Order: sequence, then structure tokens, then C-alpha cells
Amino acid sequence: MNQPKIVVGINGSMASQAALRWAAAEGALRGARVEAVYAWEWTGGLHAHYAPIASRTSREDERRTARDIAGQAVAELGECDVEPVVVEGPPAQVLLRATEGADLLVLGAHETEGEPYPVLNPVVSACLLRAKCPVVVVLPGMEHDRRRPGLLAGSRS
Repeated sequence: MNQPKIVVGINGSMASQAALRWAAAEGALRGARVEAVYAWEWTGGLHAHYAPIASRTSREDERRTARDIAGQAVAELGECDVEPVVVEGPPAQVLLRATEGADLLVLGAHETEGEPYPVLNPVVSACLLRAKCPVVVVLPGMEHDRRRPGLLAGSRS
């Protein structure tokens, strides 16, 4: 029997930290492995040809920074059953590929003052429309209810 797999998109924001905590708690309940996926794109090709070379970063420097950010996010969580995964590419495409064979995708969203609903960025919207597994969208401050196994909604604290 295959171990269940939960994919969580991370990017360093408060919303993705909330999603990571939620995914780790759900993974513990399900006995699932959790992959914290950090997608990054090289910015080196975006510099003007006349920009100072000293201000440019190499692809390897940016890859290393991405690994550091993902590793730090997982380390701060303190869960040993969460694996940081760093992939170069557009975030929505990376996340959708990562969900192949996954049981659940967890993403974070932001609340905006004065808006009745959370703001869904284009990555979250694309994943909601195209993921081939259930998607949970977590808001900052949302905590997982560990008392009810299999619960797919959190409670606001």
C-alpha cells in the first residue's frame, strides 16, 4: 500500500506558513508524507544588458537561496515528516506537476481588509481549477482541528 502524499505550496509568506502548519497536522493524522514545494524562477534573464554585473545573481545563487528559504520554513515548523522540495519553474505549473499522485494540495491565501472573501492569487486560482486532487486553501490564523481525523477544514482562532 502506498503512503498518502500531501503537497503544500510554500513561498515564505504568512499565508504559506499557515498552509504548511495545516498540512503538517493533516499529514500526521493521515500518516502521510508531506512535501513542502517551493517554486522559483531565475531572475537573471530579466536584467537589462546595461545593468551592472555586480547586481546580477547567478542561477545557482538563486537556487541556493530557494533551498535555504524552503529548508528554513520546514525547520521552523519542527516537523520531521515534512520534506522541502525546491523546483525551478512557474509556481502553478510546478505545484500541479507535484500533485500527480497526491491525495491533497494545501495552499495559503490572504485576507484583505474590507473584502468579504480571501484574495486568491493566480497560482491558487490555477491550482483550484486544474488540480487532480482535492485542494485546501488555508488563511493565516487558521488552525487544524487535530481532534477530528480527516477534517478538511480548519477552525479560525
